[in-house]
Amino acid sequence: MSNRSFVYLQALVAVFLFAPGATSTRAASGDSFDGAWVVEGESCANVFTTKDGKTDFAKNQGTDLPGVLINGNQIRGLTSTCSIASRKKSADTIKLRLHCQSQIMFGDMTVSVKVKDDDTISRVDPDFPEVVTTYHRCK
Repeated sequence: MSNRSFVYLQALVAVFLFAPGATSTRAASGDSFDGAWVVEGESCANVFTTKDGKTDFAKNQGTDLPGVLINGNQIRGLTSTCSIASRKKSADTIKLRLHCQSQIMFGDMTVSVKVKDDDTISRVDPDFPEVVTTYHRCK
């Protein structure tokens, strides 16, 4: 995996680590954003499988990152895992400092996210506001 691909993977995986500081009703009540999430336009049934109550990535996903799995402060993508180092809320945006690693690389990065509702979030780039990636929670 190239360094650029790893950085994009980190950014996509990182979107989901904001749950404890979010302003939505679910986060405010202490619940988390645990579960499976897919990029807008993807089908949960095509990205994930569930067996014996455990959700995992479906086989043959290739190198695309159509979704992530969240368990507490650990976010798992197809090839890397991130954990939250710190968070900072300003207006309607939450900035996160993350530590991510794959089998061959590791690094820290900052990402910005906005909560649309309990089951919809968007990764935003403050320098390029037209660049938005939206994710939906699988039910």
